[in-house]
Amino acid sequence: MKTVKYETSAGALVALLDTRSFAFADLYTITLAGGGTSLRFTTADTDIGYGGDVWTHAGPLIDQKSSRATAHWKIGLDTDTWQFTVAPRAVDPISGAAYPDKIGSVPWLAALQGGALDGAVVLVDRAFVAAWPDFPRSPVVAPTGVVNIFTGRVATVDLGRTTAVISVNSHLELLDQQMPINVYQAGCRHTLFDAGCQLAASSFAVSGTAAAGSMPRVIVSNIGAPSGSGTFTLGSLVMTSGLNAGFARSIRSWSPSTGGASGSIILLSAFPYAVAAGDTFTAYPGCDKQLATCGLFGNTANFGGQPYIPPPETAT
Repeated sequence: MKTVKYETSAGALVALLDTRSFAFADLYTITLAGGGTSLRFTTADTDIGYGGDVWTHAGPLIDQKSSRATAHWKIGLDTDTWQFTVAPRAVDPISGAAYPDKIGSVPWLAALQGGALDGAVVLVDRAFVAAWPDFPRSPVVAPTGVVNIFTGRVATVDLGRTTAVISVNSHLELLDQQMPINVYQAGCRHTLFDAGCQLAASSFAVSGTAAAGSMPRVIVSNIGAPSGSGTFTLGSLVMTSGLNAGFARSIRSWSPSTGGASGSIILLSAFPYAVAAGDTFTAYPGCDKQLATCGLFGNTANFGGQPYIPPPETAT
């Protein structure tokens, strides 16, 4: 059996499965690129919650009975796949509101067309209960145990008129990169703010507000220069309000404000939705991986010019 992710007490899930009398539902956790927003849905007809999180049944229909999720597992290094159907509601049957299922403030299908799930991470867990409670049910049902069924990144999204079919590849696809584990080069092999760099991104974050004239790929703002490298070029920008709240993009170049003229941040790829004046964001500095730049951050002790040698394994 898979490793238990959660259970009410040690051995509770195994004891339940041994009874051969139980019910289960799948829990879908979709974390958007940049890690800013997580969407949680369940295939059950009631909300399920544990660990402080709740998976709602009131959102779009996930994994319908007529089109059950399909998966492919194979022994070896081949990429595993998971495919499921999402059917957002066109009208809320109670309030009558149109397109009640949204990602942020944008209807699901429109958001998918704009690339909202590009690079998103999907976790599919299975929650087990002894039996579903009778109606009326409690607002949130607590499972006896939960196991992870599949984890991966969104590969493709096929849109229809009323549904979308989402295909997810396991993280084994990362092994498709033809590259050795260590790359010898003049520049630092670490990524700014990663475990090897050891700097904290929060220490260098700068908040800003988009000004008039901003576009999905160009953010006009008088944001001040960051500490560290002193430039946002090669850094990243995360929107914290507006239609793009929770989305992150890499920064291609930055022009600071001079002579009364507003500065601008040009992104490597555009946000999926329009950026309005007043939308807020958080920007992080960039690093060109040179030793001199590492010195600006005061971090030359962690400059990754040498290959990483893992520590020896400890005998158990």
